[in-house]
Amino acid sequence: MVSATFEHIVAIVVVCAIFVATIVTLPAQNYVNMQAVDQQQLRNTALSVFSTILLDPGDPFNWGSMDPFYLNDFRITKFGLASSLSPEMYVLDPDKVQRLALNNPLNYLEYEKVRELLKLENYGFSLRIIPPFNVTNVDGTPIIDHSPITVVGTNLTYALRVTYLDGIPIPNVAIFARVVYARGTTFAINNFQSTSTDAIGLCIKSLTLNFEPDYVVVVLRAVVAGIGHLVVTFGTDRQNDPAEINFVDDTIKLTMPDNYTEAARWVNNIIPVMSTEDMDFLYNGTRSNDDKLNYGSQTIWSKTFNGLSDRDPVIFIFIFWTVDKKGGRQEILVAGPYQNLLGHTVFEFGEQPKNIRSSVRLQRSVVISGMTYTAELIFWKEPS
Repeated sequence: MVSATFEHIVAIVVVCAIFVATIVTLPAQNYVNMQAVDQQQLRNTALSVFSTILLDPGDPFNWGSMDPFYLNDFRITKFGLASSLSPEMYVLDPDKVQRLALNNPLNYLEYEKVRELLKLENYGFSLRIIPPFNVTNVDGTPIIDHSPITVVGTNLTYALRVTYLDGIPIPNVAIFARVVYARGTTFAINNFQSTSTDAIGLCIKSLTLNFEPDYVVVVLRAVVAGIGHLVVTFGTDRQNDPAEINFVDDTIKLTMPDNYTEAARWVNNIIPVMSTEDMDFLYNGTRSNDDKLNYGSQTIWSKTFNGLSDRDPVIFIFIFWTVDKKGGRQEILVAGPYQNLLGHTVFEFGEQPKNIRSSVRLQRSVVISGMTYTAELIFWKEPS
């Protein structure tokens, strides 16, 4: 009898323990399941937004090329970066991409305007367009931090490290160098034989120039498995540029910076750097008023070259005749648009999430001006 009673008590205790455990465990399981559902819904929304950004040309379809373009242009009713001229998917319009470059002197779209066009009232995002691999200084720092070029007399040396985006070194990367340099009234262009990175992704090469330069622009083309990446850097200390270089459709526009000498400047030469072609002269100036920029009445220089955008120019090297930082008048080299010069990150647009663990990260290869890049979207739900 005692044994039967004891067994009943034990059974009741076990049932109660199971009941209590169920009460505690089920809400926790439901919370985890709800979190998983919310994360999947966030990912689905992010995929939809990313597809719109990369595959939709927007409305109007040529909104990036509109001239004039207003800050947060009211004529744009739908946002998308896709090229309306290419039958291929994931080909972006370079003019539209440039409209995301903050402080673009030809105007741009701000983050809140793009959120409005994408109807993302309750969401935030960050968009980066970066090279498919990294070309940095040998210590891993971005080239924007300091130049990998040193010039002593007529000897020029460049020192690079090439890695995958996760930092793993890439050996046997072909590196092609083209150097444009000037001193006084003389300039030259040298094309040097290719070299390659070693087993740890390093490439250090010395070149001999024809004369000792005052200004040097070095165009480095790194090729990995048929995919090329351009890095444009400077072999001398950069001063404030005498003009800001802008390119929309087939038109090159120069605008005056705020922090440069008031001396007049003339466009002597324009050398485009294409995604695949060698550089060649596009324009030779005449040092007339038609090629002059000055504070006052001639603060903008503009010229259209029919069919230029079809050749996929990435950047332009300008040779100006103007006063340099030492006070003497001579030929000065400038390259731009500026945001295309970076070897580490092309640009970032948007904000950063406050809690990275509650966000979604997506990546996709895209093509801009014939060059392959990685588009990266970080997407999150704003706190209510």
